[in-house]
Amino acid sequence: MEKYDVIVIGVGAVGSAVCYHLIKRGVRVLGIEKFDIPHAQGSSHGFSRQTKISVYVGGHFEPLIYRSFELWRLLEYESDQALLLMTGFLNMSPDENWNHLKGKISHEVLSHGQLKEKFPQFILPQNYTGCWEPNGGLLRPELAISSHVLQALWHGAEIHAREAVTNWEETSSSVIVRTTQRTYVADQVVFTSGAWTGEIVQGLGVNLTVTRLALNWVWPKVPELFNFGKCPIWQINTAEGAYYGFPMMPDNPGFKLALHSHGDPTHPDRIDRIPNKDDEQSSRAALDKFIPEANGPLLSQKICMYTHTPDKLPIVDRHPKFSRVILGGAFSGEGFKFSSVYGEIIADLVVKGKPEIPIEFMSFNRFAN
Repeated sequence: MEKYDVIVIGVGAVGSAVCYHLIKRGVRVLGIEKFDIPHAQGSSHGFSRQTKISVYVGGHFEPLIYRSFELWRLLEYESDQALLLMTGFLNMSPDENWNHLKGKISHEVLSHGQLKEKFPQFILPQNYTGCWEPNGGLLRPELAISSHVLQALWHGAEIHAREAVTNWEETSSSVIVRTTQRTYVADQVVFTSGAWTGEIVQGLGVNLTVTRLALNWVWPKVPELFNFGKCPIWQINTAEGAYYGFPMMPDNPGFKLALHSHGDPTHPDRIDRIPNKDDEQSSRAALDKFIPEANGPLLSQKICMYTHTPDKLPIVDRHPKFSRVILGGAFSGEGFKFSSVYGEIIADLVVKGKPEIPIEFMSFNRFAN
């Protein structure tokens, strides 16, 4: 059996970052992914993901979002790839004054009239105001995963794709991992298994829910209003949930938008991956009501998954029953922007036992009762 310091099971957004951070610390690491790298079977595909600071100010995630920006820029430098593209972030809500952001970050509060003047793409009810955050932008998920993996490989990591884990067991001195290809041994194992995280927490009193979400791309009626450089990343908060979207990019046709909501419960092995008319309608509602100049023909659709804890906070912690096993998952649709820093945090747990950033709110302890 081949022996490693750490085996990372699941080499997606977070797993690729864990491999990257571990190998840079001199840890002999093996990453195992049952699909391709990157792939479109989970939660980290679709060409773009939002990142911004304002929505996390004053909360648990504030130190994580600042650190994530630093780590994305470092990965860009090392990989010579443009992973984080700054567009600004426009947040639009009814009856909101945005006072909690005063003196905290660079931003501009926009009245309804100012919103209409500066961003004519959006047609909003009179009670809506906006918050413009210049430091928002979009991440390229497939490219970011590939960059983490390539840097890990160049530094000496071993990474296998299309190899599924069949079972594992912890002994007094190691963890044994069996796959469809062979058997491995490691001092520690990290599970970053995305929508399959529920299999790892069975019997711990933690009920995870996987939901199905649709991403839609349309060709706008007035496309020049939605190009990169003209349109920011954006969010419209409604009673139905938060609609969000991105500017059009030169390497992928169409204006992308989706509804950030809980979605329909599913199982990652049985999810319907074929988009349907209802999936399109989830975005048409926003186009009809708020963005009529973008309400053009459908170009593309993709299906992804969210994995939720009951409190919608992630799990990043050692397994309560297996001291050599660490889990990172259940990010409730808020994972990708933080994946760079989750990789660093998990590497800290492996090497030092405790990260520098506080993560108590992500521990298993909160489910003890």
